[in-house]
Amino acid sequence: MKVDATFTATLTLVGWLAIFGAAWAGGSDDEGPDAHQDNGPAYFGFVKDESGKAIPDAKVTAEVKGRGSVITRTNGTGAYKLPAFGKEVPPNNVTIACSKEGFKQTRSFTRTPLNKKPLAAIEIQCTMQRLSAK
Repeated sequence: MKVDATFTATLTLVGWLAIFGAAWAGGSDDEGPDAHQDNGPAYFGFVKDESGKAIPDAKVTAEVKGRGSVITRTNGTGAYKLPAFGKEVPPNNVTIACSKEGFKQTRSFTRTPLNKKPLAAIEIQCTMQRLSAK
């Protein structure tokens, strides 16, 4: 029986992928000492109007006392996410404010109990009121 060289090369490549592909797909279990470092809690939440309707594309500013600020925007469902600012930054040193043209912020409410341990994420909801047209 005569075997085509292309067929043999393809079969060999498929065999190698079958043997080593599983190892490549999952990566290594040894991710090093910093792979699971505690960076403190992340921040997330929603920006809604007083009736509970989501406000998309609202500007969300996290002011970190003594460090500056980080700005993000809400998505189409009014949700936002902000990264952790470091485990040395206490949640009480982070202030979340929301803004959008035609609205004013009326309330900012922390839904996550800050005494919960470990504190992986903090949910803060902003409520805004639509300004009347002049």
